[in-house]
Amino acid sequence: MTLFLKIFNLYIMRSLTKLLITQFFLLGFSALLFSQDCETCFKQGDCRMDLHRGYKIYSQSKGVPITTSDTIELNVVFYGQKEYIFTFCTGKELYPIHFRIIDPDSGLLIYDNKEDRYIESLGVGFEVTKNLKFKINVLGKTNNAGGQLYYSGCLGMLFQYKSYDK
Repeated sequence: MTLFLKIFNLYIMRSLTKLLITQFFLLGFSALLFSQDCETCFKQGDCRMDLHRGYKIYSQSKGVPITTSDTIELNVVFYGQKEYIFTFCTGKELYPIHFRIIDPDSGLLIYDNKEDRYIESLGVGFEVTKNLKFKINVLGKTNNAGGQLYYSGCLGMLFQYKSYDK
């Protein structure tokens, strides 16, 4: 009887091990299939519609995953003698996008797009090199009861530039 139990236990353990390994690979594979690649989302969708002729895409442009409960903070150096266009885009369920531009040295708020009804694009020029901090969050749509629904997606941050005309 003990020999039978040992063989039975060995068979059960091998079967469970195979089953666990199979589940692990299937779970990992499905996570890869359903995960979002946000890295280049600033080159697609609404951001793509805001590309301007004569402007180049600044290397600080990026895409990141975001939810309605996240706030993204981004420090960017902008060089002098250039014009810039900042554009933010996301999936339709995450609009509107709220962004604030802050002077990191003084902590003063320079711009809040809430004052302009959450516009997604802003053009500025700099005479001298300037470091700026962006605080960005998505507000998302609300349900009928007025409460906020939880959404997730990608946030595209497109920065374009061109040198001042001489």
